[in-house]
Amino acid sequence: MRLLGGRDYGRNELAAKLSERFSHEEADAAVEAMCEYGYVNDTRYADKLAAKYITVNRYGKSRAALMMRQKLLDPETIRGALGKYDREDMTAEIAVLLRKKYYDRLFLEGMEGKKESQPVVAALARRGYGLTDIKAALREVMSGLDNEEE
Repeated sequence: MRLLGGRDYGRNELAAKLSERFSHEEADAAVEAMCEYGYVNDTRYADKLAAKYITVNRYGKSRAALMMRQKLLDPETIRGALGKYDREDMTAEIAVLLRKKYYDRLFLEGMEGKKESQPVVAALARRGYGLTDIKAALREVMSGLDNEEE
C-alpha cells in the first residue's frame, strides 16, 4: 500500500517491485488483492501514461510505447492506450513542437532548404514520431506561415 500511495503501478511492475523484498508467491498474492480492490488497473495506468507521454512529454507513439514497455505493461494494453491517438493528434503535437522548440532553426531567413530541416526531422524521429507525420506537420506549419505572410 505504501508503494501505491506514491504513484500508480501496473500489475507486472508492482509484482517485480514487491519481489525484491518478498517471495514471488507473497508478491503475486498482494498484487492480486490490489487488483481485486481496484487499486491496480493496467488499462487505467496505460491510459495515464499514454496521455503523459503524448501530450505532456510530446513523445511520438513509438517512443511512448518504448517507455510503457519499460513499465512492464503488456503489448496489447499499450496498443489499446496509444490507439486513442490518431494521425491528426500526432501531427498537431509535432506542429506544437515545431512552433515552440524548432521555430528558429527552420523558419529564419534563408533556412527554407531541405538540408536545414534534416537535423529537426532527425530530432523529431528520435522523439518517436514517424516520418510521414513529421512531413505532414512541416507542411501544415509552413502553409500557416505562408498564410500569415499574405
